Parts: sequence; structure tokens; C-alpha cells
Amino acid sequence: MRVLRAKAARKALHFYKVTHGIRDPYTLLVDGTFVHHALVGVKTNLASRVEKVLGRDVRYAVPGPVLDDLRNRGEAGAAALEFCRRRCRVIATPRACDTAAKAVLHLVGEANGQKFVVATHDRALQTALRRVPGAPLLYFSGTVLNVDEPSRASRSAAARHERVQGRLTDDEFRVARAIRAQDRVSSNVVAPPAADRSKKRARAPNPLSCRKPQKARNPHSEGGGDKKRRKRRRKAKE
Repeated sequence: MRVLRAKAARKALHFYKVTHGIRDPYTLLVDGTFVHHALVGVKTNLASRVEKVLGRDVRYAVPGPVLDDLRNRGEAGAAALEFCRRRCRVIATPRACDTAAKAVLHLVGEANGQKFVVATHDRALQTALRRVPGAPLLYFSGTVLNVDEPSRASRSAAARHERVQGRLTDDEFRVARAIRAQDRVSSNVVAPPAADRSKKRARAPNPLSCRKPQKARNPHSEGGGDKKRRKRRRKAKE
């Protein structure tokens, strides 16, 4: 299961890299619920767990209202507040963002222009973030840290972008139209019928494998039958 989860996380991050340009080193935008659940609920080393999923060069960021929310929790939010002060870059938000959820949604915007990876344990905020195209979501499921699979909004935005990129310019359209016209002209030309190669034709015999015809002997030729050859005597040298 651990191998499958790691493979699913790499697949999701690769999708956001290709379709929305979100690549390593990642900027992880956290809220108080995520940090508090990791340190108090799961009781784990948060930086180490995040490093296994997003790599070593993760940069942490936190909206200002998240720190205010953790301060208001008193002793319960002290560990999360200390982590955010020590590890995170604090990003200011307008006064209208009076809650942590509003601040996170404001920073992510309509299309996550700042390329954040968002980490939250707030279920309502997770649902809202899934409606934003190109917003990777990191959350704990029990004690397991997961990268949420690409949402429907992210997939739809990627499909629209691919269709726009696939459109032809005016010059490319003229060239393509000329090629199609040329193909139609070529298809109207009647080609000569192809030779039927399915029938086997007799071939000439191989001259090297043929024996030459021999002349038949005539027993009634002049001189009767077979002539006896005389032996030639050699003279002895004196």
C-alpha cells in the first residue's frame, strides 16, 4: 500500500507539473488545522513527512490570519504556532479575510496563480479548493499523508488548455487546406491496375541443373559393330 500511495502521489504531482506548471521546489501553503493535526493528532515530524512526499526543498508559507487563529486557541495551538513561526513565511492578506479559510482561498485565487500546494485538514476548505483548477491538495487521512488526486476542475482546465494549444494558426490552416486539396486531386487520378501476383507462373528451368543431351549410338553404322583399337607400340631407344 505504501508503494501504491507513493506512486499515486508522484502521478498527481506530475499532472500538475505538466498541465499547470507547478514544479519542484514546491511552496506549501499550510493552515492551522493541518499543522495542529500533524503535531498533536498524529504526533509526527511534520517536516520529515512532507519531505518524503514533496522533496527536501519545500518552502512553507502561512497566511497571517492563521497565526491569529492559533494564538486564540491558547495552549492547544501553541505547538502549531511555534512551527509556523519557525518554518513558514507569513503572507499578509486583506482585512476582509478575517478567517483562516478565507485567507487561504484569497491567496489561491481563481486559478492558483502563485502555484501553491495547499495543506489543510479542514473538510469544508478542502471541498472549496477542489473547485479551483490547478490547486494541489495535501491532507492527512488518519496517519497517512496523501496528495489528493487531480480534481474535476483541474482536469477540465487542462483539457481546455490542450484544445487551445491544438488550434492552428492562419498560416498553418492555409498549409493544411492546400495539402488536403492536393490529396483530393491525387485520389481522383485513376491508377493503372496492379499486376496480379497471386497466380504462379512457370519459370524456365535452371540451366545448371539440366544434363546435356547425349548422341545415341547407331549399331548399323559403317564398319559394323564396335571397332577394336590397335595398341600403339613404342620403339625402344637405342
